Amino acid sequence: MGKVKNNKKKQARHNATGMQTNAEIAEAESLQAVPMETILPLIAKLSSPDANERAWAAAGASNLLMHDAGTRRLMLSKNLIGALIERLTDSVHEVVVEALGALRNLTVVGGDEVISEMYNKSVLTPVAALIPALGNMIDTMLSGAPISADEQDKRKTVWDWAENVISVIWAMAENSEKALKFVNKLDMIPFLMSFMSNVDKIPPKVIVAAAQCLYTLTDDNPDCRVVFVKNPNYIQPLKNILGLNVNAEEELLIKTLAAGIVINLRTIISPKAAESDFSDIHGAVLPVLSGALSYDLQKASAEAATAAQVVNAQKQEVDLSKPNQPATTEEQALALIETRLQTLQLALELIANICTESVEGVDHEDEQEEEWKDDAGDDDEMEADEDEEEMEDAEKKDNDLDENTLREMEQLAAASTETPMDLSGHPIINILINTVFPALINLGTPTSLSFPEQEIPTPATVAPLITAQLATTHLRAIEALNNFLLTMADAVPGKWWYKHRKSDAEQCWVWLFQQAGTVAGKGVQVGAEEKGQEMRGAILDAIVGCLWTLARGLDTHVPLSDFHIPALMGAYSSTTSDSMRVKAIGCLGVIARRQGAVETNKVIGEFLISLLKNKPSTDACVEALNAIYDIYADAEFDYDLPVYVQGNFNQELKGLVKMVKFMVRNIDRRKDRDLRNRADEASMNLVEFVKYKEKERR
Repeated sequence: MGKVKNNKKKQARHNATGMQTNAEIAEAESLQAVPMETILPLIAKLSSPDANERAWAAAGASNLLMHDAGTRRLMLSKNLIGALIERLTDSVHEVVVEALGALRNLTVVGGDEVISEMYNKSVLTPVAALIPALGNMIDTMLSGAPISADEQDKRKTVWDWAENVISVIWAMAENSEKALKFVNKLDMIPFLMSFMSNVDKIPPKVIVAAAQCLYTLTDDNPDCRVVFVKNPNYIQPLKNILGLNVNAEEELLIKTLAAGIVINLRTIISPKAAESDFSDIHGAVLPVLSGALSYDLQKASAEAATAAQVVNAQKQEVDLSKPNQPATTEEQALALIETRLQTLQLALELIANICTESVEGVDHEDEQEEEWKDDAGDDDEMEADEDEEEMEDAEKKDNDLDENTLREMEQLAAASTETPMDLSGHPIINILINTVFPALINLGTPTSLSFPEQEIPTPATVAPLITAQLATTHLRAIEALNNFLLTMADAVPGKWWYKHRKSDAEQCWVWLFQQAGTVAGKGVQVGAEEKGQEMRGAILDAIVGCLWTLARGLDTHVPLSDFHIPALMGAYSSTTSDSMRVKAIGCLGVIARRQGAVETNKVIGEFLISLLKNKPSTDACVEALNAIYDIYADAEFDYDLPVYVQGNFNQELKGLVKMVKFMVRNIDRRKDRDLRNRADEASMNLVEFVKYKEKERR
């Protein structure tokens, strides 16, 4: 029911946000591509017999790749990837370092297709061959052993070398399962942990790269898990990082990544935890993650816009004679903001997952035994038994996930039946309600730079990469908010937060509608992939999911305004997204169950009947039918007679039976077993519900 589950995304590559195409479009509008007559000589010099020219060409390529999308496409069309990979085996160290830097830049801005091409051209083989020499050099440096003059020169670039090696390998591991298996064979964990064990001696940017790579490798990767089981001493350096005091953005990102790695390794860190109870681990990482959420997005947005204007003006001219110019003050400012936004996204995803796990296995629907659900025969019972077995298998898999907060909440629930409790003192709940919740509201509020302007023909933004990162941050915040609201509704006993922090919940409802209006702007056709505005649609979808969850938690205390119900109906009709349609129906279904609001019920009931008659998608049909079953389950409800009976709803539903059965038969169980099962159940319940309502008032 709208839960954002196991929401782990690619982290911290500048454009790994789902907005890359739009950013490149905007970038191309403001920057002219470098002409082919400039590119061809540069690529040719990558094969020059002069090592200085090869190094210059690799550095120039690295610079041009970051210039604009048009230039990148031109360069890639001339087999730049193959030429750079060939230079990784160059006999001159400087050439290798420059080529590696160019390839690293490609992983940042090139997108998944380019990364796949790099993997298919075997970039990992020469990159992996660099690791032994690199590792030996770093060990020598850390130990303080004497070195030769040649080694002294190489030391000047060792940290760039290390960062680029790790970053390329990390990009490959994120790109595909095939590449991940190759990386697993490289035995990277000892190499990466050598950085995590020396955070006080190694530049933060290198530690960030190592931590990012470890975070990816430890995520549901049995081969990696074996390494940590065999080397339990690897855990302590990660725990040490959690306790560090941080003074810079990169250090905060390192700490947040370490928290993510610890969560990934929780079953190794606490192998004897009773029935997946990892409360000690979550208790250690949650303060770190919640602390990372403190950031003023509005201020950062304004600073980014100012800096981007300066940088865009500087990028209009490219000086190939100076390929390795230091970053300007404005470029450094933008980089710091990007790093902070990446940290926020990671922290939000981890918090969302912690909340998800806390409600794992909890039935999110009201557990009511409807009288109208009669026995449907032996065959149905056999199918039900099979479904029950499948559900049990699924639950066994789910139990492999962490249920620490749920277990603690169940214990609190048992105690609360005897004595009313103040749960605000519970350490996890205290952090969630007093630190996380306010931060989610802050981070979910759009800024002036969060979305491209809604212009035709091309949406524009002064800082495409920052805009993409801001929009992704808002989306992650809303997703985490939804999971927070689910936790407060389903895992905390007696819906404590909704009762004792009722004003917070009600203000959240109002705030969500305000944000929906801001995000929609001049109007967005959600799900229709309106060019440049995809993130607006994704965030609107997430907002409607939050409203559904809030409606369930607040029950009869939803602070409705006159425009809320029309807005939810409009959300259904304006989108092509099944996800958003289902959420809008679910939210309306909860609101319609309120007593003392017959007219509201009538409006929603007629809307549900109407959408069913218009042959909606299967998902929407199933949700609408289930909503009707819940709304009109009892003749004692004050709206049942004036709305359901006098509105002739039962006859309308009877006329839909054949249509629903036809819809169900057209679902291929082999392709979508879950949908077919839900549709089967809704179809059978429709027949029984109509019979029940016919007899109910006799």
